[in-house]
Amino acid sequence: MRRPETDLHLHLDGSLSIDAVKTLADRIGYDFKGKDVKKMLSVGENCESLPDYLKCFDLPGILLQTKEALEYAACDLVKRLAGQGLVYAEIRFAPQLHKQKGLTQGQAVEAVVKGVRAGCLETGIYAGVLLCAMVNGSDAENAATMELAKVFFGEKTVNGVIGADIAGPEGFVPMEHFEGMFKRVYQAGVPFTIHAGECGDYENVARAVAFGAKRIGHGCAAIQSEDCMRLLEREKITLEMCVVSNLQTKAVAGIKEHPLKKFFDRGIRVTYNTDNMTVSDTSLEREAELIMSELGFREEELKKMNEYAIDGAFVGEEVKCRIRELMRK
Repeated sequence: MRRPETDLHLHLDGSLSIDAVKTLADRIGYDFKGKDVKKMLSVGENCESLPDYLKCFDLPGILLQTKEALEYAACDLVKRLAGQGLVYAEIRFAPQLHKQKGLTQGQAVEAVVKGVRAGCLETGIYAGVLLCAMVNGSDAENAATMELAKVFFGEKTVNGVIGADIAGPEGFVPMEHFEGMFKRVYQAGVPFTIHAGECGDYENVARAVAFGAKRIGHGCAAIQSEDCMRLLEREKITLEMCVVSNLQTKAVAGIKEHPLKKFFDRGIRVTYNTDNMTVSDTSLEREAELIMSELGFREEELKKMNEYAIDGAFVGEEVKCRIRELMRK
């Protein structure tokens, strides 16, 4: 029997199913011009870097520009996750990327939250929404995203907005540029994670912790610094690691060089996640099988990482208790 699983690091636009893409494309009359849909959405074996990886988001960016499309995609994703045996997921997206046809960021958020709630109601799993600022976004757009995170987080509703993030090509803008933005989010009491140390250096991980992040997206580069690893241990920071994605973006040289097991063995709170199910052509089960066969993880250690995920989740304690009960059952 498969273990009950969690996914803390999952991008909506990178996880559209092939069927969902075809449905959304049909709605707007998008012509694939004979192209292989999967090849348009997944990186395959020849990905050279993170920027190369990000090219696979072009088609989802075209399709997810209406309230109906965002709601449909979010609901479909939650139902697929439930079908895979998940008990909890945090779905992140950048509302500023969905304004091409006149939507406001707020309308985009409302649509995704509506879809997530519908999927959760139908399936019984729990899922929250994280709002992403973008490293390569404008200061004004990023500020608007974080204001929405404050407003929607303040509603304190189950399966709604539960936190914030910043994503995009790490290093495009120095991490220090975002210190003020995250300090304001921290002061407002909104929990947040930061993509750091994916393809950048370990100092970005330390900076993110200094900003107030309780979780780090990826964090592979922390292995380069003993001081950074001690910081993660001391502050009980949860790492959202995505092994298949890290291999594809060349965040690590190869599976044997991935730091997940080294972090786990020294007591750092690591979790395994998918990042982008469709872009990376992965699932939690594929991630689990890979780290068991190649990194030597045992079943009880995977269970422990799922417990770390619930401990580090951005939902309240009451919901965490419900999720832990689902996991026990």
